[in-house]
This record gives sequence, structure tokens and C-alpha cells, in this order.
Amino acid sequence: MNHPRRLSTIFAVLATGLIAVPAFGHGGQTTFPTTLSGYNETAATLNSPGGGSFVAKISKDESSIAYTLTYDSLPTNALQAHIHFGRPGLTGGVALFLCTNLTPPAGVPTPPACPITAGTVTGTLTAADVIALPNQSLDAGAAGFAEMIKALRNGAAYANVHTVGHPSGEIRGPLGKASDEDDDED
Repeated sequence: MNHPRRLSTIFAVLATGLIAVPAFGHGGQTTFPTTLSGYNETAATLNSPGGGSFVAKISKDESSIAYTLTYDSLPTNALQAHIHFGRPGLTGGVALFLCTNLTPPAGVPTPPACPITAGTVTGTLTAADVIALPNQSLDAGAAGFAEMIKALRNGAAYANVHTVGHPSGEIRGPLGKASDEDDDED
């Protein structure tokens, strides 16, 4: 039997870093891409010609989230876009503004303007951008920012673009992977 030899070979390969060992759970995920569609909207699913993409990337020190939001073919003007605190199929409160063409929210830095019916907006979110949601037990500031990072990693957040035609949301995409979703990628 050559078991000790096989084990020493496995340990040598692992020590050299030639094999990537996957992390378990969602604790270390830092990039959250999604596709925005009317089919993801709640409470009513929409057949919107609009579509888009969103990606959020958490900094290594978890003090900021860089994002890029792109959308096109919106049938009416964009009003605002956000990250909401809510799981797939549920409506959640606005936790972070991505852009707005309305009066900016009080108490947080002014977000950039949204492209009217198509375009790209980029930015960086920090603890100063978090809007408290007392009815969902989400804090403002640094505590709320850490809670939103945890929500992203647990599939409890989504990006949403609101329009004149659909002020409650025209296109939406889930962020992260809910912990109760199947881990198999088919």
C-alpha cells in the first residue's frame, strides 16, 4: 500500500498552491453580478422591454462597495435606482441609492443622476450611504453597512430601477445567492 506516499503528494501539491481549495459558504464572496429584468419584479411581474446588468464589488477591507449599473430600452424615463434589503420574490426597503433623478434622500450623500432610458452609472457606496430601515431592523452607518454586506452574501438584497411608468420598479435583479438555494450549478 502506498497511502502514506499518496498523502504526502497531496499535501505537497496543496502546499504549493497548485490546487485551489474552494471556500465553503458565502462568507468570502466579494462580487455580486445580476441581470435586471421585469420578470424579477414584485408584487407584479412585468413584461418590460427594458433590461440591464448590475455588479457590486466589496472592497477587501469591507469599507466600500464599488458598483456599475447599466440598463437600456426602458419605455419611460428612469426615476431612481437602489439596492433594496429583501429576498427574491419579496419587496424590501431601500437601503442604498445607486442614482436618482428625484430629490436626493436626506441624510446621505447625493447619488449621481440616473441615465434617462439607457446608459451606465458607476459609483462607490460607504457606511454614510446606508438608509436605516427600522421596520426591517437594518441600522444606518457602519453597523448598517456591515449588515448590508451580510445581506448581499446571503441573497437578501436586490438591485432595482424605478421608472415613470412603473414607479415601484421596472427592472430588478437578485444579489448574492440565498442560503436556501440549491448549491448545484446546472
